[in-house]
Amino acid sequence: MGQIANISISEEYQKYRDSLMETPYEWHFPILGSKLRKMGFDLPYPNGIGVNYAWSRQNINISNAYVGFDSDNLIGIDGIARFRKIQADVNAVNVRYDFWLLPFLNFYGIAGRINSQTEINLGLPFDLTFNTNNNGTGIGWGTVVAGGVGPLVLSGDFTMVWTFMKNLDQPSKTIVLGGRGGYMFRFPKRPDRNLVVLVGAQYLGISKGGSGTVDLEKLVGITPEKKAAALNQLNDWYDELPDSEQEVLFPIYDGASRWLSSNEPVELKYRFDKTMYYPVSMSLGVNMQINKRYTFTGIYSFLGSRQQVVFGLGYRFGIKGNNFLSGLTL
Repeated sequence: MGQIANISISEEYQKYRDSLMETPYEWHFPILGSKLRKMGFDLPYPNGIGVNYAWSRQNINISNAYVGFDSDNLIGIDGIARFRKIQADVNAVNVRYDFWLLPFLNFYGIAGRINSQTEINLGLPFDLTFNTNNNGTGIGWGTVVAGGVGPLVLSGDFTMVWTFMKNLDQPSKTIVLGGRGGYMFRFPKRPDRNLVVLVGAQYLGISKGGSGTVDLEKLVGITPEKKAAALNQLNDWYDELPDSEQEVLFPIYDGASRWLSSNEPVELKYRFDKTMYYPVSMSLGVNMQINKRYTFTGIYSFLGSRQQVVFGLGYRFGIKGNNFLSGLTL
């Protein structure tokens, strides 16, 4: 987003362009950066380190759910349990390192901490609303393709992140695909500063399967009064089942009733498929290059089944050396 095309909008810009064309390019990357510098293009420093904060709220659909208190005897509950709502609020802080391999191609790696608070509203076999709180670590990588014509800029990005949660048997994989277009506002007296206003769309894909073990007491954390009410509803529901269904569902009923009638820890085994209700959302954002070193980014995503706010601060630098392919004739 920090690339400035080789056009002038003021005397200061013309002087700035002239100085760029006469100043040797001293960084290894991006490849062909020296050639573009001589053509009057102002490239950002090739390397960057950023700190980002993201908050998101998303609605999740659960299917093919199996639960039980014995990992070798899980029972399908799609025809039994009814989830009125499963809504996750996720807070994440990550550190990102990136570099421009080509003037239009950027690669990056990210690592950070994630906190997920999920509200689950269960309708059957008994009414119960509870919240879960999970912490985890995320690592991933991504790439950005960007370019522009005059003040108009276009970018596309791909990100893949693996999140490790202690109650999951395997890491959860997330894929994000996005595309944005924007307009760059320049500051006539500050050639090293610009503001880009962006609009675009984003697709979020999450790993389909999930399995693990959870302590029911820590998972639900309901009061003794609510436990007693839930136990009465569970008993009423089980007593009304035909004998054949009671025989099949007895392991679940027995484990749930033991948990609801005592304070002893009970571990629930589970396996399920999960999807986003609407994986595509719109996004609005700004990217501010304060100067050649510092940048600020803010993005808001909305529509579909997801809301997200992202803020990021970045610092850019270069690694000195001969620019790769600087001798190539264009």
